Amino acid sequence: MSKTVFRNYDIKVIKALLKEIGKERYNCALKDVGLFESKPLSMDGFFVEYETDTHDVNLYYKYPSRIICYIMPVLGFWNVPIDNWVRERK
Repeated sequence: MSKTVFRNYDIKVIKALLKEIGKERYNCALKDVGLFESKPLSMDGFFVEYETDTHDVNLYYKYPSRIICYIMPVLGFWNVPIDNWVRERK
């Protein structure tokens, strides 16, 4: 059975969120999940996802090869997107 999640692909807000996260914290998150050698290539693949069952808000990246990788939780940051959420099945 699939579950419902909400995703936000707003690049402008995600840029502000990444700026708030900062380079040092972002690089540490990439090292923690094992993506430091294959860093995200462009801004087009980033999205924020809200999981309805756990109430988590996480940052993900979708590589051009369609592999989706978790990067870090973003629930406590100021620049988490408010508008333009899209409901999808996962």
